[in-house]
Amino acid sequence: MKKIKFIFEKGDVLFATLNEKDAPDTASLMWDSLPYESKITQSRWSGREVNFMVDLHGLPSRENQTIYTSIGEICYWRNWRLEVNGQPEHVIAIYYGAEMARSHMGEELVNVLGQVDYNQLEVLRKIGERIWLEGLEKIRIEKVI
Repeated sequence: MKKIKFIFEKGDVLFATLNEKDAPDTASLMWDSLPYESKITQSRWSGREVNFMVDLHGLPSRENQTIYTSIGEICYWRNWRLEVNGQPEHVIAIYYGAEMARSHMGEELVNVLGQVDYNQLEVLRKIGERIWLEGLEKIRIEKVI
């Protein structure tokens, strides 16, 4: 079981487990990209979701996909509808409530690649609300060895 941690600029830390069984390709690409720093922001298209851009070295396959997300799920998204040459934008989303993944184009499939530790769901809700109300903040993602 590969564990990662999200370190937020305003002091909070979340731990999560990557889902190597159901999303092996996506989890592996995420793991190999760490450590990574980005800016995390609110995504109101999908409701209670915060997300950040990440630079993955490869294209994850479609695996463990859904449009229905649960609290604490860590999901990978790219614009599956517009598969084009070149490197697409990769987005990692963390859901702090059960939601339907969507954008201005409608429902969006996401790869569920991990889960925030269940004992931290209240901390996750607090972080999500803070980012929604106060705006983006820096985030660092690291391997837990």
